[in-house]
Amino acid sequence: MSNNPFEQVPQPGQQGQPGLFGQPGQQGQPGLFGQPGEPSLFARPAQPTQADPFAAPAPSVQVDPFAQPGAEPVATGRPGRGRTVALVGGILAIVAVGAGGALAFQQVGGGGAQPESALPATTIAFAKIDLDPSAGQKIDGIRFIRKFPDTRDEVKEDSDLRKVIVTRLQAEGQLKGVDYAKDVEPWLGQRIGVGLVPGAKADDEPTVVVALAVTDADEARASLPTIAKDNAAECQLVEEFALCTDGTGKAAGVAAAAAKGTLADSANFRQDMADLGEDGVVAAWFDAEQVAKATRSLDVSGMIPGFTGGPATSQTGRVALALRFDGPHLELAGHTNGASVRFAGSRQGTGLADLPDTTLAAISVANAGEQLKAGWPAMEKAITESMGKQEFKDGVAELESELGIAVPDDLYAALGSQFSLVFGGMGEDHSELRVAAVTDGDREVLQKISDAGQGLGSDALTLKSDGGTTVVSLSENYADELGTEHGLGDTDRFKDAVKGADSARVAGFVDIAGLLTEFKDEVGADEAKNLAGLSALGFTVTGEGNSADFSLRLTTQ
Repeated sequence: MSNNPFEQVPQPGQQGQPGLFGQPGQQGQPGLFGQPGEPSLFARPAQPTQADPFAAPAPSVQVDPFAQPGAEPVATGRPGRGRTVALVGGILAIVAVGAGGALAFQQVGGGGAQPESALPATTIAFAKIDLDPSAGQKIDGIRFIRKFPDTRDEVKEDSDLRKVIVTRLQAEGQLKGVDYAKDVEPWLGQRIGVGLVPGAKADDEPTVVVALAVTDADEARASLPTIAKDNAAECQLVEEFALCTDGTGKAAGVAAAAAKGTLADSANFRQDMADLGEDGVVAAWFDAEQVAKATRSLDVSGMIPGFTGGPATSQTGRVALALRFDGPHLELAGHTNGASVRFAGSRQGTGLADLPDTTLAAISVANAGEQLKAGWPAMEKAITESMGKQEFKDGVAELESELGIAVPDDLYAALGSQFSLVFGGMGEDHSELRVAAVTDGDREVLQKISDAGQGLGSDALTLKSDGGTTVVSLSENYADELGTEHGLGDTDRFKDAVKGADSARVAGFVDIAGLLTEFKDEVGADEAKNLAGLSALGFTVTGEGNSADFSLRLTTQ
């Protein structure tokens, strides 16, 4: 029997031929980068599962590297404290990231054919990696990787990243018997993509398609069967790529669909990626509404901050993502169009930059009260659907009883139009927890919450006001410092990590180097050594209406 992975897919009723990943009908076989019984790049789960890269993990171990883990399902649990926790968690989610609308991120650089040019126009979710991007991106990326001792000797500025990956996999016991120079290098290109393609019928499960760049079709035909023997999948050559699916006779159909039109030609895809603008090394894109319809189990609110409404099929918005290097720093950037959740309030800019320069971690939200108000109905619906209407009502009543306030109206008032949570360390002798909330919200409501916290046995809370700003803190000294000290925005570590805090709807900052110093006795020597090259982490969310931009930056010293 032929072992050619590029053979024509058999018609219904005919005996299937072995595909790229082995014999059809077998389950749990090793994939392109694995041996029998071991996890591998394209291995399928031991039991048939939905080919959904966004679905929550099944009880069995998922070994498909392109299946993105979904949010953990909300447990029905026991009544009482759990319902209050769910309620408070929902509030924090709305306030912290609800103002962000839908996140986003961008496009891979470099010349030559891209994976989206080989995938069908009907593709509803897509990701790709470019192992040979523009010269600047590649140099910056390798220099960034070499900041970490564990990878410094493995990656050099002239490294072939394909070989680095294969070598690492072989060190983990995979790709046994594969000679990179003979079996892989002659045909494997520098780009890999994966797409989620809906089935021909509405009830059909979507198909996960892997697109491998091929530089020499003859070499690919000669080598792939050897690499992929005994695995259940199939491939079809399309232009400069091999399109690979599991062994269910789908590859030919995907190739035929791509011949009618590609994702690269899709108006929405082109617009979304153009809005993002800059080149990177990794990119992703998906249409939330179409993915939700195709998978039926997707709840975008569990993955994308800012999507706070309704069941999966009510989600809208297209998200584009990019991972790129900016000199010595790494940035995850993005853009969203057509999101179902809009920004609330008109205030631009957060108070993050005005915090003390001793701040180790903080998040600041503009229009926090209005954002919670806008997101409350969706949160109530989500909790009610997962825990029950009475459980939600009981949770609200319990919160009102414990805090002595009206929920949710007093919460809107307490958050105000500017709200920040701040951590300043543990004090000189590590006995002072320097945590505080800073807000321009209603002082009377804040006083009630502060009094309730002390009545519930919490450590004494200090509440201090200066003009229109109120600080609620576990430390009186820290409350004084937050009221009088500033300067975080003037530090280099903040400027490198947080871009546009003065115009952002949400902004956050973590002083990684400062935390490593603060907790040096708790951090292991190996971890401290590996993280020593890092400086800070920052993020911002900006936008208007149902369009948003997002930036997450990891900076180095």
